[in-house]
Amino acid sequence: MLRSLFAGVSGLRNHQSRMDVIGNNIANVNTVGFKSGRVNFKEVLTLTLSGAARPTETAGGTNPRQIGLGMSVSSIDTIFSQGNLESTGKATDLAITGEGFFIMRNSKANFYTRAGNFDFDAQGRLVDPSNGWIVQGRMADNRGEIPSSSVVEDIVLPFGQKVPANATSDIHFTGNLDSSSVPIGTILDSTVLLAIEEAGDDSTMEGLYAKGRANSRISGLNSGQTTLTVSDGTTSEVYTWVNNDTTVGNSLFNSLDDLLAEMNNDFSTFSASLDANGAVIFTDTTNAAHTLNFQSNNPSLQTAFFNANGTIDNSASTTASSDEFSHYATDDEPVIKLRNSIGDSLNLTNGDSIDISADVGDLPTTGTLAVTNSTTLGELSEQLVSMLGIETLPGVAIDTDGSILIEGDKGLDNEISAVVIRSTGNTKFNTAMSFVQTQEAKDVTHSASITVFDALGEEHIVSLEFKKTSLRNQWEWAASTGGDEIISSGSTGVVTFNADGSLNTFTFDNGLNSLNIDPNNGASIIDAALDVGTINAFDGLTQFASTSSAVASYQDGYGNGDLDDISIDRTGKITGTFTNGVTQTLARLVMASFNNPSGLQRVGDNAYRTTGNSGNAIIGMAGESIRSEIVPGTLEMSNVDLAQEFTNMIIAQRGFQANSRVITTSDEMLTELVNLKR
Repeated sequence: MLRSLFAGVSGLRNHQSRMDVIGNNIANVNTVGFKSGRVNFKEVLTLTLSGAARPTETAGGTNPRQIGLGMSVSSIDTIFSQGNLESTGKATDLAITGEGFFIMRNSKANFYTRAGNFDFDAQGRLVDPSNGWIVQGRMADNRGEIPSSSVVEDIVLPFGQKVPANATSDIHFTGNLDSSSVPIGTILDSTVLLAIEEAGDDSTMEGLYAKGRANSRISGLNSGQTTLTVSDGTTSEVYTWVNNDTTVGNSLFNSLDDLLAEMNNDFSTFSASLDANGAVIFTDTTNAAHTLNFQSNNPSLQTAFFNANGTIDNSASTTASSDEFSHYATDDEPVIKLRNSIGDSLNLTNGDSIDISADVGDLPTTGTLAVTNSTTLGELSEQLVSMLGIETLPGVAIDTDGSILIEGDKGLDNEISAVVIRSTGNTKFNTAMSFVQTQEAKDVTHSASITVFDALGEEHIVSLEFKKTSLRNQWEWAASTGGDEIISSGSTGVVTFNADGSLNTFTFDNGLNSLNIDPNNGASIIDAALDVGTINAFDGLTQFASTSSAVASYQDGYGNGDLDDISIDRTGKITGTFTNGVTQTLARLVMASFNNPSGLQRVGDNAYRTTGNSGNAIIGMAGESIRSEIVPGTLEMSNVDLAQEFTNMIIAQRGFQANSRVITTSDEMLTELVNLKR
């Protein structure tokens, strides 16, 4: 009976221990980073009444007979399951997902915790504000790098720290340059130039200019319908204009030469020929008077021959003539036979000089052409090409209306202006040589600007202007600044593209490889590389048939700045944001893991310390050697499961009640034993 009594006592005592653990779990249901405990029981020693007997040939074996002497606590375990995360929005509140612990140090030793409700003290140290223990990590150097040899130490952020200015050394450009846009050159056109119609020119009648009575261009001729009736008083012939005629004697004509050949073939009383001024002269061939008459259903043609109506008589030296005919000038036309648009001679003669001047780009240029009897309009064109330095064909040509058409090379650098063609004292020629600009020279350009910094932190505006050349897939670039800065070298170059729009080359003139800018303020030279992408790739500048969008997307310089804010990422890296926009790594939290975290000893303040059974701390970084992540702005809550704890509490209560019944029953049995002597 005493054995049962003591067994019941052990049950009471140890179920009370379990209740204590349950009560502690429930008390810490809202404690940040708390890990619940669990009590495990074991049976204590037993009293053996008899041992086991081996079976024999005649009898079976017997089992041992043992009486238990009660129970005890075998272990109280800490359950390190993941707690739920609660968002707080505070940058220094940190939660761990996965294994591991934060490391904290007091003046004597390291401690470990899952509770990340940290803050900064007056000296910039990251601490647990409840006890002042300092969070441990590795500090970054002045360049924001954490050397692999750095030691684990107190995390101290240098509030008030300044980042020195950093001179720009790299400028990145990305975006598109429009392949469909092309530069254009100046186009100038002179007034209409005519030339004397001569025998053999064979110019079509349509378009000839008649000077005299008509003073107009022969126009409106309809093939097979427009006629000219010629009569000598005895014979009458009707000639019809056609688009094409190569035969004489068919009463059809196309050119003025053709018309005269038809009349000379049909009439024996007169002859028709062109004089030196392009007029048709009708001469009597019979020494007898003949009356000529010209009628046409085309008004301009009839008027052009109106003055030829009348009597001709060779014996009286009487002839008749039409208006003077002129055709559109061509490049093989002698300049001495040129006329203006209304048929007036330009009065150039052998020995004259034609002086030419113009501006090409911003540079003036001049030339001279000596006039001889054989100097042609084409030679004047060639002289203009040479003087204006035009390389693109045709350069200068004689247009279909006889005008001089000047087409300059592409771009504003080749813009042609102020063209003056003169012959001293020749008003007719000088007036005819006036030009009208029909197309203005234009460049295809695109600019990209960015602010760069010198070593003193002063800002400077740098722009790159891309200008398309006349060569396919090629652009010139030129750098400029927006102030008193001086570009000492590397200010120009060429960029070319492949047929698929990818980058082909990016070169500096004179073989340089960077842009050098003197800030002109006492700071050292800015030596900046220009990064426009990878050759044969599309990660920088490209050239496609879409709007130009190239920009300077990045530069690595910055002015000085003060530490303004901090942030912590999932690997525990603490990054500082400075007032100049620079972000720089300041420190990184280290973490600890253990082979047996349940072997850690609780020391209060949500902290643990190592024991002989926990093993030494394995130091590492979140997301690397430690399989965990740090979630900033959140806290890990207690992992206590209230439903489970209430269930355990009921079980503990029933165990306690049952053991108390063992004691009372044993007491009643002892009472009966004492009463046996009555």
